[in-house]
Amino acid sequence: MSAGKDDLLSLSVHGDIRDLLQRKFRQDSVIYYALSRNASIKDIIEAMGIPHTEIGAIEKGADQLDFSYIPQPGVQLDIRPIQAGSAPTEPTFLRPQPLACCRFMVDINVARLTSLLRMAGFDAESVPESAQLHTKRDIAEASAATGRILLSRDKALLKHREVTFGRLVRAQDPPSQLYEIINLYGLRSEVSPFSRCLKCNDALVPVTKESVAHRLEPLTKKYYHRFKRCGSCLSIYWQGSHHQAMLDLLTPILPESSQH
Repeated sequence: MSAGKDDLLSLSVHGDIRDLLQRKFRQDSVIYYALSRNASIKDIIEAMGIPHTEIGAIEKGADQLDFSYIPQPGVQLDIRPIQAGSAPTEPTFLRPQPLACCRFMVDINVARLTSLLRMAGFDAESVPESAQLHTKRDIAEASAATGRILLSRDKALLKHREVTFGRLVRAQDPPSQLYEIINLYGLRSEVSPFSRCLKCNDALVPVTKESVAHRLEPLTKKYYHRFKRCGSCLSIYWQGSHHQAMLDLLTPILPESSQH
């Protein structure tokens, strides 16, 4: 005898996380899920294809539930995505221990996002730069231990229980990926262009032309007068011919006050 709907878990999945569901679950607005074991709602959601990092709220009527909740037959739940502008530095029901600041660990499958985040002034570490990270669990554990938001296009990586803050990056091209992250976490006011080294991620400090003149090419020395230097790798930066193109890329996410 087939189970009636009262014997099943009813799930309504909202927003863009519906697109992450396995194809067989996308057909109906309400998903009726057979409970074959005492699984947590986190395990159930991830079995349907959605990493827990993408979930902003789990609701049973007016009640908020956490990932450890074990649903029973006949229960109706709403699964909602993280809303744009949700700062990871603010506590939520699902993530009551917020991050101290927004720092990122960028997986190899979105590697170009690393330099763009640094260009925008954010602390971003690239997984390929970390030779000690050999497995997905290593990456998951490292992101948690260092308090970094893990950015990846790998669902399996983001399903590791060690990962509390992460994003399954949706956009395809790197600039759009940057805009996605800035808008998702409400970081526009924190964008600080050209304040971080693109090579090693350390902060840049202004230096006098005289202090770096011996390292400059003749034309650079002739036409440019303002310089910054990385405190770690000692790379030198100035507003060369590429500067305007980089600024144009950042314009959509610059703080309002800097665009006037």
